[in-house]
Amino acid sequence: MQLNPVARQGRFTSRLRKHRVGVASPFNSDTGRGLGDAARARKKARGVKGWAIGKHPFTIRALSKVPQNQFEVMKYRSDISGLRALAVLPVVLFHFNEQWLPGGFVGVDIFFVISGYLITSILAADLREGRFSLLRFYDRRLRRIVPAFAAVALVTALISLFILPPGLLEDFGASLRSASIFFANRYFLSVTHYFGAAPDELFLLHTWSLSVEEQFYLGWPLLLAVLFHPKLRRFLPYILVVLMLVSLYVATRNAVLRPVAGFYNSNGRFWELLLGAFLALGYLPRLRSARVAEGVAGLGLVLILVSLALFDPKKILFPGVSALVPTLGALFILWAGEEGRTTLVGRLLSFGPVAGIGLISYSLYLWHWPVIAIHRYLTFRAPGPLECVLLFAVMVAVSAFSWRFIEAPFRRSGPSTTRGEWVSVGVGVGALAVLVAIGTLFTATGGLPGRASASFLKTEAIVNTFWKGREACLIGRTKDRETACRFGDPRPDAPYFIMWGDSQGDQHGPALDAVAQKMGMGFLQFSRAGCAPQAPDPEGSGWQSNAVQQCNASRAEAIRRIVEDPKVAFAVISGRWTNETSLDVAMARLATAVEAITAAGKPVLLVAPPGTFPNGGGRCLVRRAFMGADDSMCGTTRAASDAEGRATEQALEALAKGHKDVAVFMPRALFCDEQSCHPRTGDVPLYYDGGHLNVEGSLFLSRALEEALGALRKATP
Repeated sequence: MQLNPVARQGRFTSRLRKHRVGVASPFNSDTGRGLGDAARARKKARGVKGWAIGKHPFTIRALSKVPQNQFEVMKYRSDISGLRALAVLPVVLFHFNEQWLPGGFVGVDIFFVISGYLITSILAADLREGRFSLLRFYDRRLRRIVPAFAAVALVTALISLFILPPGLLEDFGASLRSASIFFANRYFLSVTHYFGAAPDELFLLHTWSLSVEEQFYLGWPLLLAVLFHPKLRRFLPYILVVLMLVSLYVATRNAVLRPVAGFYNSNGRFWELLLGAFLALGYLPRLRSARVAEGVAGLGLVLILVSLALFDPKKILFPGVSALVPTLGALFILWAGEEGRTTLVGRLLSFGPVAGIGLISYSLYLWHWPVIAIHRYLTFRAPGPLECVLLFAVMVAVSAFSWRFIEAPFRRSGPSTTRGEWVSVGVGVGALAVLVAIGTLFTATGGLPGRASASFLKTEAIVNTFWKGREACLIGRTKDRETACRFGDPRPDAPYFIMWGDSQGDQHGPALDAVAQKMGMGFLQFSRAGCAPQAPDPEGSGWQSNAVQQCNASRAEAIRRIVEDPKVAFAVISGRWTNETSLDVAMARLATAVEAITAAGKPVLLVAPPGTFPNGGGRCLVRRAFMGADDSMCGTTRAASDAEGRATEQALEALAKGHKDVAVFMPRALFCDEQSCHPRTGDVPLYYDGGHLNVEGSLFLSRALEEALGALRKATP
């Protein structure tokens, strides 16, 4: 087997070789053992059937006839370091700018395969040699994972204290607490919704993948130990195949029905780790021909490059069956490089700088997202090309330091006694407990509001105040719409109208509530997040996801209720039709819905969007105010606002011209003067984010909306 080319590069790379010890990780996995492990190595047990309980606590010795070379501990493979680099660099590039490498997100899936392969190789060797210990395994995992993670978490928490306002620091505390107990994937799933925080406000978002991995290793070592029993070991490959297929099915089903949940769901990712484990356990045939190995490695590289270049997160169902492309690519490269075999792909991946990036890949993965997210948070934009180069240089420098002075010392100096292992585990758990305590402090105090002035806290509260119907009527967290989504005049016999829309309609709830009470009317809110109000997609329009099917069902129900209920006086329709595939198609389907409603003698008020602010609107105001910075960048020019909103307004005007009982309300101009548009009036924020009004913003439109509704009511038969 070739030596790592990095080792030829002098003093620095000689240190790299020195520290290649410890437990494998998907980001920086090494198969050599720590000094403490070597001191504990026992003689190989052969020819004895059954299990034996070792002297070491939580030790199970699988004493069975296993081919001596089947689970030999792998020597360091520089091509695997290169493969880690091929995984982490696309992730970094993808997070810099998704358009530069659309499929860069698959790097995480490559990491999972590497992790399953390397750690299962170590577990299998330990079981074969009768030295497997859960205590030792988790000691090594903690020493491998916790030090660098704790350093990143502490530095990020310190920075957050200075730049995050109370509301966001409270959210950061919750994410820190979840990441520190390796439950980040579930936490970020819970906050990833229509009105959730922007990615650049989630400094620990990337830790979801670490949580998935650690959740897998909570049970995998013990399951593998059980299945290593001679009476069960013959079933092991079949059980692995079943587990992989079940996990792959879960992943594919979720990708179709619940894509966000599918992305963060650990059960739908386990098959990727098991794929690497399948190879590590020797269930793929040996590649005896060098030519075949070259072909397998070449195919693997092609599969990875194809997925990096062609996979688009907006167009592909992922994870699921599609994830087989990059994961099989990683598997083939690992397979081709076994038994010390060298291939052309392996030599390319072993190239010094590439393998060097692989060695620091765990730290690089940990540091890269906080650096990018904090830059975006402070600048309200993605970094430019030159900024990316500078930021990447910072990432590499910090990661190299982290690897050399934080990761390596803990990996190369493992305890040699049982007592030492207990102490080591206790220190690791204690470090995580400190991080949990810091996160709890941030959440329990509401983000340490004492850091902010009373006037700022008032501004933050205004920005984050939502319409009371949002949860029940927009997000859909009610089974009784007739009660929970009925507003305005509360009298049961009061005439009422229906407000139909997406989040653009929901934001007008406070104003409609106030105006309806003045008019002696009630209103019923029909809204669904991300579902623009228009006629359902026609039959035969192709395959539809579960979300699209539910949206179309909601559209059909709203039209039916408006048309068929004689108590409905008129309809107010508000949406963001530019989110649809085509504005022209959306307007045509809206016209179909309007014609059905007006044919039933019900007038319609079409409400155009109030305009957007690319830098975040209300969220921008909060960030800038907390840091004492000028908030002029939170607004936009009148020309930019016109360019963004005028197409929808003109389309709505054209639609209304064909119907005498259809009117259009266009509020965007009320937020603008001749030169610019503003997300606030005086010191009062009017927007929650860059495209949605808060309660004050809605009430700001009450008078104009009252005039529009009054005119529409006069047209009611």
